[in-house]
Amino acid sequence: MYKKVFYNTVFQVFGKAFTATITLIITLLIARTLGPAGFGEFTKIFVFVGYFYTFADFGLNSIYVRTADKKSEFNLFKVLVGVRLILALILFAAAISISFVLPHDLVKQTGFSPLVKAGILIGSLTILTQALFTTANAYFQRNLRYDLSTIAAIAGYLVILTSTLAITFSGGNLLGYVASYVLGGFVLVCAAYFLITKRIKKFILPKFEKNSTQRLVSASWPIGLALIFNLIYFRIDVLILSNFRESSEVGIYGLAYQFFEAALALPIFLVNAIYPLLNEEFLKKSYSKFKSHIKRTLVILLSLSVFLTGFLIAVSFLIPAIYDARFIGSQTALAVLALGMPFFFISALLWHLLIIIKKQKYLALIYFSGAAFNIILNLIYIPQFGYMAAAIVTVVSEAFILLLLVVAVLKSQRNIISKI
Repeated sequence: MYKKVFYNTVFQVFGKAFTATITLIITLLIARTLGPAGFGEFTKIFVFVGYFYTFADFGLNSIYVRTADKKSEFNLFKVLVGVRLILALILFAAAISISFVLPHDLVKQTGFSPLVKAGILIGSLTILTQALFTTANAYFQRNLRYDLSTIAAIAGYLVILTSTLAITFSGGNLLGYVASYVLGGFVLVCAAYFLITKRIKKFILPKFEKNSTQRLVSASWPIGLALIFNLIYFRIDVLILSNFRESSEVGIYGLAYQFFEAALALPIFLVNAIYPLLNEEFLKKSYSKFKSHIKRTLVILLSLSVFLTGFLIAVSFLIPAIYDARFIGSQTALAVLALGMPFFFISALLWHLLIIIKKQKYLALIYFSGAAFNIILNLIYIPQFGYMAAAIVTVVSEAFILLLLVVAVLKSQRNIISKI
């Protein structure tokens, strides 16, 4: 079991290390060219658009992986492509419509300026590319072929880097940088579906089938709501920060969050790789193996989280030298965010564990509670303390989420622990 997990995790880590390095270079180019305020504008654009990525996800991948078998896999995948395509088009239109009414205070220099709104119009195209790539990842996860996902990701990020370099050397502008992500996303999707088509020897067209669509959506809505609530508490701080503080503070916090978010990919990779196999063991009632692998995964996640906490704190001291003295505030913000690593790592495992035992209904309630908790704290403290409040509240909120997840798993012990 762990050979497959190790193989897929290695490819994911390699791919993430490669794309994270490219992202570091891209961020360096954009941050140094635009400065804290300009980078803050860039952050606002993709945090806003990022909300729609999660709406398009809606937990459909987890249900596809859990329910698809060899006989139904390809047909269900085409249905998944169809569902995501319709959902992405609706969300694309919604993002553009909402962008026109986003607040902006010209005097205080807060909110979403006309330039940021123009960036949202361009960046919203990535809702389509992200939705289609997320769908491709369902296939890669189901078949434990994250190596193919990694190849596609590398191709897309190389295009983003090349475009960013060209824009920087031609003077650098916010909208050009946003457009580079649209171009990279297009290449990413083309590469992913080319690799899938090459492997299955079949051309992929979206399929619109009522019964299969209803089964996917009806099973996924608790996960989808949980993902949405998760993102609300995860990035609502940037939107609140945007409305109470200047763009330079958003840029300082956004830079720190870039490093933090890159590190958070590691537990997601590991848990995504082991999820199909844990699910299979649970369905086959191999409870002793199931329990053993959960414990081993927990130890690995805890060890990695402690290592990454120390690593990020060390990296934080390099930010002023590498990026610019203007970003010195990002150093402290990153050090605080790093302290939340263990909470995020363990939460990733418990999230998938609840899905495996078909208790995903708890996820929506847990992450709604987390979102409400996070929003209240951010509204109280961000106006007074700015980006440092956002960093501290992020850590405290994830600790609260982890506590609720532990309670939910223990409450569901009749379904797992009593059987094993």
